[in-house]
Amino acid sequence: MRDNISRKVQPTLPLYLACYALWLGLAVLALWLIFQIQAAMFDLAIAFRFNPWQVRALDQFGIVTMGLIWLVCIFILEHWLRQGMLKQRLWRRAALVLVVEVVVLGLCYAVQALFG
Repeated sequence: MRDNISRKVQPTLPLYLACYALWLGLAVLALWLIFQIQAAMFDLAIAFRFNPWQVRALDQFGIVTMGLIWLVCIFILEHWLRQGMLKQRLWRRAALVLVVEVVVLGLCYAVQALFG
């Protein structure tokens, strides 16, 4: 039991500030990512010659659905980063999320460049 307690670090104010600054930055990047995913989906729908009604439905329902997913994910991200801070893995976890977001963003830009 004592060994488990000694592994955890007592977070300091700068570490908390870093955690929540990272969380805010990653959440804003994820919000930007939603709009890029929406644009890429729109370009794909046009490229695959979807019916105009289908394009409009995909566009309108897609943004609502992705917005709800984003909302849930930012709460999960906050908890995951805070736990990473306690386990001394904050930077590794933040870097992992950043890499995933950048890769998906790159894919969205590639789709927009190819089909837009």
